[in-house]
Amino acid sequence: MSFINHSNIGRSAMGGSTGSGSSTPKKPLLGSFSSMSNLSATSGQSNSESIEDSYNIPPSEWVSRVMHNHPDVLELRERMRPITNQKSFSRNRMCSKTEASHVISDSVLLKLIMQYLHEEGLTSTLTKIQEESTFKFVKDEVEKEALPTLLKIGIKEANNWFGPLEEIDGDDPEVEAYHAYVSEQDTDVTDGSIESKNIWDDLNDESTVKLLKNSDNNNTIQAATLNKLIWWLTSNPNSPEVSEFRKIFFLTFPSFTTAETILTKLIQMYNSPTRDNSDMGLVIVFLNLWIEQQPQDFNDKLLSMLNNFIDNQMVKDGLTNWAKKLRTSIAKTENNNTKKKENQLTNPPEPKVPKNIFSSTLTFEDIDEEEIARQLCLIDFGMYESIKPTEFLIKGWVRPSYRSKAVNLLSLMKRFNDFTKWISHSLLIEQQNTKGKSKLLGKFLKIAEHLRTLNNFHSLMAIFGAINSTSVYRTKTIRKDLSKQQQETYADLEKLFHSDNNYKSYRLAYKDAGPPCIPFMGIHLRDLTYVDECTNDKIDGMINLNKRRTLYHVISNTRKYQSVPYNFLKVHQIQAFLTELRIDNDALEESFKSV
Repeated sequence: MSFINHSNIGRSAMGGSTGSGSSTPKKPLLGSFSSMSNLSATSGQSNSESIEDSYNIPPSEWVSRVMHNHPDVLELRERMRPITNQKSFSRNRMCSKTEASHVISDSVLLKLIMQYLHEEGLTSTLTKIQEESTFKFVKDEVEKEALPTLLKIGIKEANNWFGPLEEIDGDDPEVEAYHAYVSEQDTDVTDGSIESKNIWDDLNDESTVKLLKNSDNNNTIQAATLNKLIWWLTSNPNSPEVSEFRKIFFLTFPSFTTAETILTKLIQMYNSPTRDNSDMGLVIVFLNLWIEQQPQDFNDKLLSMLNNFIDNQMVKDGLTNWAKKLRTSIAKTENNNTKKKENQLTNPPEPKVPKNIFSSTLTFEDIDEEEIARQLCLIDFGMYESIKPTEFLIKGWVRPSYRSKAVNLLSLMKRFNDFTKWISHSLLIEQQNTKGKSKLLGKFLKIAEHLRTLNNFHSLMAIFGAINSTSVYRTKTIRKDLSKQQQETYADLEKLFHSDNNYKSYRLAYKDAGPPCIPFMGIHLRDLTYVDECTNDKIDGMINLNKRRTLYHVISNTRKYQSVPYNFLKVHQIQAFLTELRIDNDALEESFKSV
């Protein structure tokens, strides 16, 4: 929802008429911008100077000036944010940001600039840049509008990977319910005019699929309508390419349709005009694979549809054996959904607990650093293994309307924010003298050494992020007493999480880690955002399947360690220290200002 018509504001500020037949006056009319001129009038300038200032307001300042002079409009905008899904105006305008220069290399940035100069017809400047850079310009080498997208991906809030999550706690339950309802309605993003057609109507339409030669010189499907895609996946069960893409389809289909729509299309295919048994068999085979490979897709609504199809069509058609097989698969799905997964430990190491573990005087400093690292692994992995594939697809971390569908992912991100803030609070507030601060910093670095050995990149980055935050980093006195080993640990963390070459060091470490392992989610979510915003959802009106292939690989890489848990025993007293984080936000804010 937009409350401001920018074009009208521009004409009003410049004194132009909104009528098509009127000419623009040489001087702006006083009444047309009196509200804007109040800003400069208060500074003691003359009225004519105020008018001149208002006349020269750049377009980028129009909205902010209106918001400043009309707080009622600003208040209305802020109150409507839960419905419009807009960020706070102050957050958009005033947030501290830093450029992540690694996102765009010098050569790519140069290509983007040269492309812009070419499109604007600035040939002399383009020629000069080519001469000085010895870089040859190739027309349309980069996608149109690529620069704004790349810049958007490459900008992050300073020292805060998951900043927007701070607003989650204060959400109105009614607003959350509204968002959940809207997200249900908006899930199916396919073109209704095409996908509402019966699947048999698209069978011979060659315009509904796009093929592309791959490296083996064979045709591979690049884009298709939903009807043609389901037909291709169902009618070629033994094709290696189909078998591979079936996994991609099952994981990524929520990004372009719903499970109910897919089942409807399969039932349409089952009811072929010729009532061919081979078509029926293909559909049933695909359904059985779907149930076995993606049991989490079959909620109550989908199971009701499927059972109705089995009872009213398959049984009546005499396919009782297949009906029995599907029912067996459904029963296994229902059992898996109700059975709580319990990790079986195999000879776990004895916990390193202090003698006063049951005492009310137990402090954080009493607990062994390795045991703290172990308990952090148990806490973080419990959240990591619970994340469902669909939570990565719906971008719940940036889209408030989908928060209710990304609960586990958001919990892990909030845990990162809280733990990072707690570490900063411990270093800046709880310890009053420099010696105590240095000792505590050394303890966190020792914990980091164990976390690196255990491949817990999540808490490892939280510790590094807190230590490397502006407020802590500028307190140089607390680092002067660190041992040589602790200084080397900090240097290793800097290398591991350095942004050079798109976080190459971290990516190699994550690739070679082996299970059990917990990724640092910020970098992986950044990859997903890049893929989503830099690649079109559709090609010529059809579903872009190449984009889904890329999404599948990113999500699979992020989830690849979910199946192997840590083999440690839970120590309740230690986990209480690490989860019941007590933070004096006011005192922490003051310490940030004083640094």
